[in-house]
Amino acid sequence: MACGLALSLSGTAAAAAGVSARDDRGVEIRLAQPPARIVSLAPNLTEIVFLLGRQDRLVGVTRFCNYPSEASRLPKVGGVVDPDVERIVAARPDLVLCTTDGNPKERIKVLEELGIPCFAASPQDLAAVFRAIETVGALLGVPDRGRREAASLRARAARIAGRADNKPAPRVLFAVSTSPVIAAGKGTFMDELIRTAGGVNAASSYSGRYPRLSVEDLIAAAPDVIFIASMAGVERFPPEVTRWTEVPAFRDGAVVTLDGDLVTRPGPRLVAALEEVSRALAGWRARGAPGRGTAAAGATRRRP
Repeated sequence: MACGLALSLSGTAAAAAGVSARDDRGVEIRLAQPPARIVSLAPNLTEIVFLLGRQDRLVGVTRFCNYPSEASRLPKVGGVVDPDVERIVAARPDLVLCTTDGNPKERIKVLEELGIPCFAASPQDLAAVFRAIETVGALLGVPDRGRREAASLRARAARIAGRADNKPAPRVLFAVSTSPVIAAGKGTFMDELIRTAGGVNAASSYSGRYPRLSVEDLIAAAPDVIFIASMAGVERFPPEVTRWTEVPAFRDGAVVTLDGDLVTRPGPRLVAALEEVSRALAGWRARGAPGRGTAAAGATRRRP
């Protein structure tokens, strides 16, 4: 798991000395003052900058940064896995926001060797997303707003978790591909969304973070609700899969399509994704938990 983000700021003395933060690589980033020119190398980090109200300082983003819509109009510096070093340098950034699990390490190293500070944030769960918002907020000179926005998101997530207590727990499958069927397994953001909203991940018994499931696996998993992370080419299951009425979600029409960006980006909108998942599971419960056997229908979700 990524190292925790550590922040070091203290009142007026810290303001005079600039800002500093330790990133997910364990590297201490020190700036004489909050950055006036920022390049973001990941969509989730771009969304955090907008959340913090510092979008006017963005001088470069990736071609995948499309939210909010204003991000699409910002200068592009390549993609997540293929950022263009020359374009980044030409943008004259005071700070580059990057990731440890997407951006090429060798290109980040080149930027740092050229004297450009690079702050790496790679949150692996909701709690880490909230900490990243606080830390980036402090690094960008808006620590109060960072804390406020993170607190608001934490409260929204906590309300969802509270609503799921002692409620029937459906078996839920999150599909990131429909042909072949590939599901989100243990340790993924979608797994956390399912569990926090009061469901049981139907793919948790399969090995790997994103296991590929045969039709037989799908029938054995018996999901009550299926979410599809809608991305290019991932919109619906083929008829040869959905014809299996032994799968409760197919039989009962409990297949829900969600915005793929919403559920896969470790940024502020993960909480909105959690709320959508929670609403869908609440709808399943409101229909009387259709498709469940007597033993399964009695299953409830309790706090560990």
